[in-house]
Amino acid sequence: MLRTRFIVTALLAGTLALPAAAGAAQTRGHRVATAVAVATPASPAATPTPLLHALAIARRSWGAVPCQGTIVIVDRLPIPAGLAEDSDAWVTFDSSLGVNELSAPASSYTACTIGFGVRRRPTTASMRSDWDMLCMTMVHELGHLLGHPHDTTPRSVMAPVFTDYSSEPALCRTSRSGH
Repeated sequence: MLRTRFIVTALLAGTLALPAAAGAAQTRGHRVATAVAVATPASPAATPTPLLHALAIARRSWGAVPCQGTIVIVDRLPIPAGLAEDSDAWVTFDSSLGVNELSAPASSYTACTIGFGVRRRPTTASMRSDWDMLCMTMVHELGHLLGHPHDTTPRSVMAPVFTDYSSEPALCRTSRSGH
């Protein structure tokens, strides 16, 4: 089965600036609300709507725009070295204190990426069927890009591991049919 990896360059504010790594000659861009979807390698497939919908919910949930308004979302990746094999998602960013330093002011974060692993959601259909966890994970990862560390408070969306749906933001629950 051929799998296409999708990169979503999310413009939460400001103007479009595709990352050089996306390879403008190889990409197919689509303007979708406040996001631009870039599928790589060049493919007629559209960006998974659940990712764009979850990003919009995460932004509304936090009521804030991280990373000077630009985030790259990369989907269906192998788990990076150093992360647990059962990791579903992760963030990377540059900051005034170095790479992935949550102790730096969130206003200094640049080159922000949210990565989603291939293990849990290998297809767009699996993203739709796993909507609650996908949405909760997107809210969680966007929280990191706003400078929030993991939190062990019960029912916190910033919990390091979700064991049930008690941490799910209300916006994720009420938007199930919109993806």
